[in-house]
Amino acid sequence: MIKKSTFLFFIFFSTLFVAVAQNASNPYSIFGIGSVSKQALIYNKSMGGLGISNGKSWVLNNVNPAMLPLNTFSTFDVGLYTEKRTLNTKDMKQGNINGGLDYLTLGIPLTTGKWTMSLGLMPYSNVSYDIASNSPIVNNEDANASYLYSGSGGINQVFVGSGWQIVPDFIYAGVRVGYGFGSIKDETTISLSERVFRDETDTIGFSKNFQSSAFNRRTKYSDLMLEGGLYAKRKLGKEREISIGLIYELGGNMRTKRDEFLQIADGSTIPPSDTLVFNAKGSTYLPQKWGVGVSFSKPYKWTVGMDIYTRNWENFKSDFGRDQSLNQSREIIIGGEYTPDLFSVKSYFHRITYQMGFNYEQTPVKINNESIDDFGINFGVSLPVGSASILNVGFKYGQTGTTTRGLIREDYFKLNLGMTFNDRSYSWYRNQGKYK
Repeated sequence: MIKKSTFLFFIFFSTLFVAVAQNASNPYSIFGIGSVSKQALIYNKSMGGLGISNGKSWVLNNVNPAMLPLNTFSTFDVGLYTEKRTLNTKDMKQGNINGGLDYLTLGIPLTTGKWTMSLGLMPYSNVSYDIASNSPIVNNEDANASYLYSGSGGINQVFVGSGWQIVPDFIYAGVRVGYGFGSIKDETTISLSERVFRDETDTIGFSKNFQSSAFNRRTKYSDLMLEGGLYAKRKLGKEREISIGLIYELGGNMRTKRDEFLQIADGSTIPPSDTLVFNAKGSTYLPQKWGVGVSFSKPYKWTVGMDIYTRNWENFKSDFGRDQSLNQSREIIIGGEYTPDLFSVKSYFHRITYQMGFNYEQTPVKINNESIDDFGINFGVSLPVGSASILNVGFKYGQTGTTTRGLIREDYFKLNLGMTFNDRSYSWYRNQGKYK
């Protein structure tokens, strides 16, 4: 049984993190639906996100729903994160720290080893940016305009997954049905200022300011999302296995609504506004996603594998202003894990699982003929807790973008903390009389 005190401890801190959660500042989330989140749990994130073809009986796999039957425990998994991001240009540097709840998932084997269901809540995309620029007014060199572009929000997903064993100990299939919901707020604020002269030769700079105005757009999303997966494994000799996995996320339109209004900054607590559009209806097309993975393993000892993803964001289209030109995204993940001796009774450290992985993504964003790429190095450990539960700790160092051609590079360090609560005390296990 899971210790009640441990469970309540983690629920308390999960609630606390939700209360103070903030999205990471990412200037490139201004495009599309923002920065699309990985669907991996912390155990897989510590291997770069590797998960299409590798799984364990004591850890939920949220990457490929076909692998759910491998999990033979009733599992509750919660993940938290904190990260530091530093934005770099050739002339300046700016940093911020944020954190929050990463996900909540629950897995329930209905027929042990043959049929498992999962429930969960996690982000699908995040938007968080603040970009400032200045430019002189045309035909008036004594006037200057300042622009501030800011955005926040994103799309969350609540989902139900199910996986089945098709051919005993060989072929598995799964499906995940999600409901995506959320909103993205984009705001453009314009401020004007004018030089004030003491005399014809002396200036004191821009000191006469005018009222600022802001254009706000709020885009709301909601619709079903569907993803399927396949998984197959075969023995290689007596002790090794090869596994192959495939996932496919169906493309389709999301119901979209838009509000637009103007605000004038007059110093009041609630500035006056003028509604331009209210609850206008449209759609946003999200393109299909493919993923394939292969892994080699010695069960309970080590695993190495590679995943490849592709998604053609050129087909992305929004009726309401976030359909900037995007490109096809591609990602490759290489990672693995090692456990010295999972069944050791003499050494706790021999039962610890050590993970490592690399991921390289060519994001769909391209600016000034420069591709915005993301590279990450990941490390992690899975620490046994009690008889079957696990504390997962992961670290990631990554870079996104470049400082060439006047662009921005992000350096970020991320700490992931997750708890996997496993339990086999429920009645359906006793009724089946089977512990796999």
